[in-house]
Amino acid sequence: MKKKTKIILIILSVLLAAGIAGISYRIHIYREDSKPKYCELTDKEREFLNAFRDYNGRDMERFREGMLYEYEIMQLDWLRRVYADLEERYPGYQFYISDKTAPGMFGPAGYSLYYTKEETTGREFDTQAYFKDGDYAYEKDNFYAYFVEEEYAAYVGELLKEKGVDKIAKTGGIMLTAMGKECDGSITVEEIVNEHIEKMSPAVRIYLATKGMTEEECKKQGEEIQEKLEEINLRGIYYIHFCDMTEEEIVSSEDMIDIYIHSCESWNWGKEENK
Repeated sequence: MKKKTKIILIILSVLLAAGIAGISYRIHIYREDSKPKYCELTDKEREFLNAFRDYNGRDMERFREGMLYEYEIMQLDWLRRVYADLEERYPGYQFYISDKTAPGMFGPAGYSLYYTKEETTGREFDTQAYFKDGDYAYEKDNFYAYFVEEEYAAYVGELLKEKGVDKIAKTGGIMLTAMGKECDGSITVEEIVNEHIEKMSPAVRIYLATKGMTEEECKKQGEEIQEKLEEINLRGIYYIHFCDMTEEEIVSSEDMIDIYIHSCESWNWGKEENK
């Protein structure tokens, strides 16, 4: 059998196994037990169970009475453990989990994805719950980004200014990678650069005030900035936007800047590529 054919068969077998696991998970979840049991529920827990069962309110009366089937009790236990982990990592913040996806064919492989919102900031983010031997083990999330992503983007902007890039009026950033308890509300730029950046690969947006410049001039400067980003050598994705605006207009704008003369994108692989 040719090597290419073997590889294809291996990939198909992995996908089939993941699909069967997802189907089996769903069958287990939606199998009703003979008798429901009483559990004390909060409003948030009732709303989550109703959304997860996708009953559109049809079973809310049973949830209001606190009567749950065995698999619902299991889901409730996992939900409470996710809440506990989040509250331990980010004390003082209030979280709301609206729904989840199951692992396998009907969701991401390897973990369950909980749709989470922090209520005081309005920040929506993903929480990934991992399981071992059929039970909840630990969670990862990217709420840590709320505390550091703008500071990190400003840090990159300062590094570029030190290398002679002027006209930088505004920076912004986002970190989508879910991290474990090593990242919490106390995370710093230094920790990202020295410990986590290879895994996080942050995305940074850099807005330059280039009113009066031609597109060709912007393209040339974009090439120079990409070279300086390679010299900085921080793993990540960088979007450079040349805006037909003054610095004051960019800074005072509350919306994302969308008046571009030119935009370019730079992917930097950081320290890994130089090992």
